[in-house]
Amino acid sequence: MLELVGWDVGMSTVAALLLILGALLIGIVSQYIGDVTVGYEWAVTGAGALIGGYIGSEALGTASTWGPEFQGLYVLPAIIGALIVGFVVDAILRYSTEGSYVHHAQPI
Repeated sequence: MLELVGWDVGMSTVAALLLILGALLIGIVSQYIGDVTVGYEWAVTGAGALIGGYIGSEALGTASTWGPEFQGLYVLPAIIGALIVGFVVDAILRYSTEGSYVHHAQPI
């Protein structure tokens, strides 16, 4: 199991890297949807998805132990948590920076 500063994360290093890669994928995909006004939105969305994925997999107690498990990472609760929190963070950031989820025609 992975241990950070004396704290047992609850999953292996490979599972933690898989969670990080999934969160970055969610952040990068959200960057290409609609009109984005800031260049770092993918990183903030990815961080939100990482937190949501961890909470979904590890921190919800017995409610998060359903579905397939990979080296301590409960896959379905992690995906659901990452998508929900990632979308909420992306929506807050996008609308606070006057972006949108649709592409607007740009004059040439």
